[in-house]
Amino acid sequence: MKKIKFSITGTFIIVCFSAIFAFTAEVKSTLPSPSNTSVNVMPAATTTQVKQPPAGGSAVNATPAATTLAQDQTLTVTPADNYIYNPSGKPDPFRPFVTVDAAKIKQQIAKKAEVSMFPLQRADTERYRVVGIAGDKDHRVAICEDSAKKFYPLYVGTRIGLYNGRVIEILADRVIVEEYETKKPRRVILKLRKN
Repeated sequence: MKKIKFSITGTFIIVCFSAIFAFTAEVKSTLPSPSNTSVNVMPAATTTQVKQPPAGGSAVNATPAATTLAQDQTLTVTPADNYIYNPSGKPDPFRPFVTVDAAKIKQQIAKKAEVSMFPLQRADTERYRVVGIAGDKDHRVAICEDSAKKFYPLYVGTRIGLYNGRVIEILADRVIVEEYETKKPRRVILKLRKN
């Protein structure tokens, strides 16, 4: 058992030290050492001239004819970054392929609006018919009927209709509902049918 603990501890120490030395080691530069070439920097539209050093090594050992020959040799290099993009006649890559009409999207969203889980908010307010009102001045209850002949009680504050309508007042002969189809509230009056 002691041998196993010793071998695991030794392996762990070796791995830790090798990781420490690997991450703290100096990185040797792989860039070439600077040479004795002189470069004249010009704007991108012009050419760059590079003078090459004499082929014979140092200038002390070279003959005067070789140095004048080397000085006359100039290399002409054209830059590779002189590309200019001309967008004429090409499609704009940042415009969408399909144009989208915002009004149509709003109509589709309104059509696909989730059906409310509350039955009073599944149809327009005008589709409901008030068939009865009961109670005194302070606490009135109205009974409305939908197109499927189902009856629902209405209290002050009850939500009704597609456009977030709310019952704000129940009078003796009518129910007043305030809807918010747009930013301005719209009042809808549901009158009691006496027949």
